[in-house]
Amino acid sequence: MTAAALEWSFNPWRERPLAAGAGAVMTLAVCLVVATLGEALVVRLVLCLTVLGALSPVLSPARCRVDDAGVEKRGPFGTVRRPWGALRRATPRPAGLLVSPYARPHWLDPYRGLVLPLPSRGRQKLLADLQARLHEHGL
Repeated sequence: MTAAALEWSFNPWRERPLAAGAGAVMTLAVCLVVATLGEALVVRLVLCLTVLGALSPVLSPARCRVDDAGVEKRGPFGTVRRPWGALRRATPRPAGLLVSPYARPHWLDPYRGLVLPLPSRGRQKLLADLQARLHEHGL
C-alpha cells in the first residue's frame, strides 16, 4: 500500500512579508543600477533576470510534494525533484526542511541540497508527518 503524498504550498509574501519586500526592493535597485551601465539591452536583461532568479526563493510561491518517489519543489523557474535514493540526510531549519545528498553537513549543501519551505500555519503537524515519511526512507 502506498501512502498518500504530502503536499503544501508556501507563499513568502504571506509568511515573511519583510523578507519578500526587501528582496523585491533589492531586485529593483540592482536592476536600476544595471540599467545605467550602458551595456547592450540583452546583457542588462540577462543580468536582471539573474538577480531575480537568485532572489526568487524569497519572492515567489512554491508548491512542495513528498511522495513514494521522492521530494519535489515547484516554483516559477521549474520543478526540482530528488528521488529517495539520492538523499542521505534531512535537517529541519528555520526556513524549512533541508534534504541533502550528503550524510553529514557539507559545504555543498546550499548548492546540492534542497530546502522545502514550511508554512507557519500547521508547521508542527507537517514537520511530524514529514519526519515519519523521512523515517520510512531511512533519513
